[in-house]
Amino acid sequence: MSAHRFGPNFSRLLTAALLQEIPFALMIHLPGHLSDLGATEALIGVLYAASAAVSLLLRPAMGRLLDLTHRRTILLVGGLVNVAVIFSLVTADVWGPYLWVLFLAWRVVQITLFTAMLTYGADSIPVERRTQGLAIFGLSGLIPIAIGGYIGDVVIDRFGFDGLFVLAGVIGFVSWLIVRTLPTLPVRGRQPRRSFWAPLVQRNMLPLWFVALLFAVGIESLFTFTRTYVDERQIGTAGAFFAAYGIAAALTRIAGGQFYDRIPHRPLLVGSIAAYGMGLGIMALAGSEVSLMLAAIVTGTAHGAVFPLLSSEVVNRARISERGSAMTVFTSLFDIALLLGAPAVGFLIVGFDYLVAFASVGLTLIVGAVVYGMWDRRMVAGSAFVGEESLE
Repeated sequence: MSAHRFGPNFSRLLTAALLQEIPFALMIHLPGHLSDLGATEALIGVLYAASAAVSLLLRPAMGRLLDLTHRRTILLVGGLVNVAVIFSLVTADVWGPYLWVLFLAWRVVQITLFTAMLTYGADSIPVERRTQGLAIFGLSGLIPIAIGGYIGDVVIDRFGFDGLFVLAGVIGFVSWLIVRTLPTLPVRGRQPRRSFWAPLVQRNMLPLWFVALLFAVGIESLFTFTRTYVDERQIGTAGAFFAAYGIAAALTRIAGGQFYDRIPHRPLLVGSIAAYGMGLGIMALAGSEVSLMLAAIVTGTAHGAVFPLLSSEVVNRARISERGSAMTVFTSLFDIALLLGAPAVGFLIVGFDYLVAFASVGLTLIVGAVVYGMWDRRMVAGSAFVGEESLE
């Protein structure tokens, strides 16, 4: 499969995105560094929640910036800030305000880069291959999930956390160098840009926001609590789980992506999100490493399908002039899930157990997928506006 079919810049874009996401994956080890500096689990949780809150507060400005400024410009400026902040973490050897500022800045910039890169990908991939292209492009986020934990372990064992920060900074800088070779793409469409909030309340987008938020809660539940889950049940390891998860998701993208632009998205989304819920149900009942790996494969496979389908639908239904805002709203749902959904699941775990927590989230996803399917069919059928591409 030639990458050129997704546009002349796709190979470089994919490489830049992959290198941009590896530092983010390496930072899953950052809580260990914070703990070494004296932070408790509760303080670390507050810091991550604060980063989600700050990111949400800045989303309107981020969306406006993406709609009015070339994505490449944002990637270049944000990329340099990202590298500078990561290298500066080497100097933050005390738990205090300086470290908090660096951490919050890093999280906001990283989210901005992810959104800008995803939007640039949507801009550059031909419309007729957009969903498949986004599926392959999404490998840039899945591969780091599968390898980031292991690479981080090796680097920290040999060079400590300073070595981890240096490695992350160097990889981020290489990504920035590749971004410099990408062309500047237009950001304006034929229709005028409305406010940041217009895509949020656009009628035919509402079912997408609903189901994307449910999916985000499922993901954040899994990524937040799998480590403590395997420790408590004494089955398997978090590393093995996420390796299987990432591989399953990647294989789904590669094998299934070629069909995504040929068949209706709605049935695939309903089935895939329901499958993610079923995977959480398997996780709730898992009593052996085999069942744990089965849960990883089911959820990973579902993830592999859901994200490019949702991304493509958001892009297709948004005005070109509001694509940046629409993608910002889409990615913000994962912050909301982290800020509100993850603590709710944590309370279920504390108040009951993992079985009740994971089963509840899984059942919610299954029911929510059905609700989305019925709601979206009615909403799109009665909507007067279905995206700028359909008018061309």
